[in-house]
Amino acid sequence: MSGATLAIAGESLDRLALALVTTLAVASLWLAPSASPAEAVRRTWLLAAAGLVMLAATVIELLLRTAVMADVAPVQAWEFIPRVLGHSDYGLYWQWRLGAWGVMLLAWLWIWRRGWSAGAATLLLGVALATALLVSVTSHAGEAGLWSLANLMNSLHLLSTALWGGAILLYALLVLPELRRQAQWPRIGERAMRLSTLAGLALALVLVTGVYNAWRQLGGLSDLWTSTYGWTLSIKLTLVALMMTVGALNRFRWVPRLVAATRQNPASAAASARHFLLVLHIDALVFLTVLISAVVLGTLPPPVHNGG
Repeated sequence: MSGATLAIAGESLDRLALALVTTLAVASLWLAPSASPAEAVRRTWLLAAAGLVMLAATVIELLLRTAVMADVAPVQAWEFIPRVLGHSDYGLYWQWRLGAWGVMLLAWLWIWRRGWSAGAATLLLGVALATALLVSVTSHAGEAGLWSLANLMNSLHLLSTALWGGAILLYALLVLPELRRQAQWPRIGERAMRLSTLAGLALALVLVTGVYNAWRQLGGLSDLWTSTYGWTLSIKLTLVALMMTVGALNRFRWVPRLVAATRQNPASAAASARHFLLVLHIDALVFLTVLISAVVLGTLPPPVHNGG
């Protein structure tokens, strides 16, 4: 596997883990509290898995960035890591990010020992915010500094995208299957409405911050079809539009039908819930392609950097 492919794979997994951490926090606070003790345990171990993925991904990123800075092969970069950590802005931000991961570990230990609580979920949400900020500052958006408008907007873009897609993944993997297993039909309708509301709010933030990012990085509208960056952005926008279409159908057609069915009879509710779960699985697959396209986009030089 080449260094570029490894970087894309590692960052994609890192973004996926961030999406799960963000959504697990928001789910505990409001979106979808655990339906059973067994599900709460599964969420705890899902958080642990996400944390391990984040740690592995950030170590891989450090190694690859060090290799680029030292102009050596990745296998030769280990000896240069202390110099990068001690004498570069990237190294400083990486250490802060490792500190944020340490706080997440403490939150997980809290949850593991005492169960999910508002305090632990709030701490996790703070970690997700800090992580998004520190991931962004080491990208093109962070060239003007940690607290620059560009970096803050891109951090919000990362976080809102994580929440939008992460909520879909969590519902598809844990929330809806558990509620179906317990035949808690009224709760299915209620939580489907909450998912739709959250997805709408997250989408609005994704669009606002995404438009700002595109305005900064594109030299002109023609760059959308005359540059590799523009083509990749166009693919990402097409996938986002597909997710928006599915979201709109959920909001105005399938979720209202699901809510109505949960108020009627179990047979009707079961069929509607099964259909809604299928839609969520499709939406989750589209989100994963959006996530990968966003990571690829981050590896490309924007047209404004090429004088375009």
